Formats: sequence, structure tokens, C-alpha cells
Amino acid sequence: MNQFHEANRRGWDAVSAMWQAKVEIEGKWRRCHQEPQLALAGEELRFLRDVRGKAACVLGSGDNLVAFALAGLGAQVTSVDISQAQLDAAARRAGELGLIIRFVRADVTDLAELADETFDVVYTGGHVAVWVSNLALYCHEACRILKRGGLFLVSEYHPFRRIWKPNTERIEPEFGYFDRGPVQYDRAEDTGGAVAGPLPSYEFHWTVGDYVTALLAAGCELLSLQEFGVGRQDWETAPLEGLPESLLLLGRRRDGCR
Repeated sequence: MNQFHEANRRGWDAVSAMWQAKVEIEGKWRRCHQEPQLALAGEELRFLRDVRGKAACVLGSGDNLVAFALAGLGAQVTSVDISQAQLDAAARRAGELGLIIRFVRADVTDLAELADETFDVVYTGGHVAVWVSNLALYCHEACRILKRGGLFLVSEYHPFRRIWKPNTERIEPEFGYFDRGPVQYDRAEDTGGAVAGPLPSYEFHWTVGDYVTALLAAGCELLSLQEFGVGRQDWETAPLEGLPESLLLLGRRRDGCR
């Protein structure tokens, strides 16, 4: 694991308790296995409704709402995350709901524990790639574990949304669109004082072109590219209404993927 990913792993382990407390308050985890639309947008469900009996892997599973939703839809789910604390919380909840999910702690750029050509579907989404320093290797590993003809669905926070300063009055850029990082910041402030001293974490800001290039180079053909959503999420402070919220790419593994 490289220095950036190790730092981010420590950060997620440190903030997991506070993060999971918010997940508990929202309560979606109790319902999304029966109401998958709580975890998956309609644009995603269009490609994921027919997963019953299929092997599905969720990379960077985080709060595991998508993993629970896919399990509820009948998939055989493997949940992968870099943070053991996040996985432990999800495993407890899965047990309470009676969901059978395999939980694997791994860096998404090194999925050595998962065999070649294992999954019918690989999903990654939300805010995963921002923590990943090598997008090409990330996509390569996702393609490697896909069966030939399997689907790779990437549904990410739109790159256009990452460049703005937190500002409630106007849109003002903080980063250039092509400033890929790493951007370092102190995550200790997210622990509510539970961690003494700095907790450096690193973000990487990938472009739309970066996602497409990485997916194609990994050995997938691009079946669909969509941008959707125009509102402002509750944690966003800049007036971003009108800009696309999400970027969705659907790839299918070619026979020649290695």
C-alpha cells in the first residue's frame, strides 16, 4: 500500500465511528435491501436490476448501502473497503438484516485476494476515486476480477463539482479542473477531538477524460457515459445547482483483458 493510501486508511479508521453514527441516524441501511432506490439512482438501477444469482463486487464500499441493496436484489455480494472499521460496522448490520455478504479489507489498486474472472458485475461509486492515487491500476484490477463480458459500473461524484471553493454566495474556483493533486488536508478535525495531532489525508481530482481513458485501457469497452443530477447535495455549500452531480460510465470486459 502506498503512502497516500495508507494515510487515507488511517483517516477512515479514525473517522469511522462518527461517520457510522450519521449512517445510523439516517437509517437507510435498514431499508435499502428492500428499497434499492435509497442507495442507487435510477440511472444505476437501470443496469443493476437484473443481478439475481450473479456475483457482484462493490469496491470502496464505505457505508455499504449499495452492497446491501445488491444483496436485496439477489446478488451474491463481495464488499471491499480499505477501512476495517467501516467493514466491521457493515458486517454487524448485515448480520442483523440476515444478509449474506463477504467482506474483504483491501486497497482497490491491489485486489490480490480476489481471483481473476470472478464477478459478473463490479460496482464502484459515490466518492471512491478521490482517495485513489492510481486510477489506471484501480480500473485494471476491477477489470481483472470481472468475468469476460461482465459489467463494470463507475458512478462517481462529477469532476466538475470538485473545483469550487466552499462558498454560499458565488461560484469561485479553488482548483483548476486539471489539477489532479494530491491535495493534502488534516482529517483530525473530522474526529471530534478523538485524535490528538494531525491526521493527513490525500485527495486526487480525476477528470472525465481520465475515467474514460482508464476504463478503456483496463480492457473494457464503453457501453454508456451519462451525466445526471442538477441539484445541490445537503453538504455542499457553493451554489452548484445546474452543474451535473454524477458521472456514470458502464464498461463491459472484452475477451482480451489481462
